[in-house]
Amino acid sequence: MMKLRVFTVLLLAGLAFAAPASKDDDEKITITKEYFPDEFAIYESKHEIVNIVIPLNSLNFDEDDSSEDEMNITIFFVEADIDTNGNRIYQGLYAFRNGTAKMILENGRDAASSGDDSRTVYLAATDGLYTYKADDQTAVKYGSLDDSIIGIDHVAEGDGLYILTKDHVVYEVKDNGNTKVKLDNVENAQQIMLDYSDNLYFYTPDKKAYVRTADGVIDIEGLPENPKKVKLWKPPFIIENGVPFLVDNVAYVIYSNGTSELSGFDFKPKAIPSAVGMEAMLIQYHAYNKKIYEYNILALLLGELLEELKNFLSDKTNEIQNLATNKRASLRRKA
Repeated sequence: MMKLRVFTVLLLAGLAFAAPASKDDDEKITITKEYFPDEFAIYESKHEIVNIVIPLNSLNFDEDDSSEDEMNITIFFVEADIDTNGNRIYQGLYAFRNGTAKMILENGRDAASSGDDSRTVYLAATDGLYTYKADDQTAVKYGSLDDSIIGIDHVAEGDGLYILTKDHVVYEVKDNGNTKVKLDNVENAQQIMLDYSDNLYFYTPDKKAYVRTADGVIDIEGLPENPKKVKLWKPPFIIENGVPFLVDNVAYVIYSNGTSELSGFDFKPKAIPSAVGMEAMLIQYHAYNKKIYEYNILALLLGELLEELKNFLSDKTNEIQNLATNKRASLRRKA
């Protein structure tokens, strides 16, 4: 029964981000500590896991590879200790594959990739940019920039790469990592995140959220005032023009038109994950209490839960079939 509840919550959470609930929705889901069962843990650290990234490009999802095992993917994560003031003391960037974690960059801070047929993953570090070499799981210096980078994201397709430096300045990286151009209309960004239409979201020290589109920077409206903690999450690939935004313990979706909506679920204060990787939707990774948990929706759906789920999720049949039978990249790019 616990597996059923976890499966249901994770699947509905992804669907809730795609179709947020209204403020009057009685079906709000509250995540508690019981949704992190030990049997789903795949990695345990001595430090907090503060970033998780699932590349959606051909490193993991190669449409030309008929032998592809979509259940065995590479994820990247960053470990850190958190001091009494909430500051991060970073402890390395890792790649996890085949049940094994390997440190790729001791001074790594974040990772990003496109969603096209490239296999490139960009790594942000205290001394600039690197790319991931999958053959031997190593990092190779990319370009000549030497900034201390704390955040990075890549456009869905093409060459657009953005970095957030330690002094909270956002740049677009060009010329194969050798040139950076400051985004003058983005000030004091504490975190950056792109949606799958390449709009850039960020929040400032006062924890107010903004989005930068082709038309400029606009405020996000409809969010609670004076929150204590906020965080941007990479969205499931089924969302094109928005990203999840955690405000204290409540999850919202914020959109490129400046609006926001409740997502339909929230968290108990002591059950908030320290990092979330839900990009692939059907395979999700959540970090909690220094562990990474894998939620493989397809494996659960095809396993022992099938009979129980037939009735419980009967109204979700179309969504599940679409997610299971379509490639992530083509779904994400669908108009």
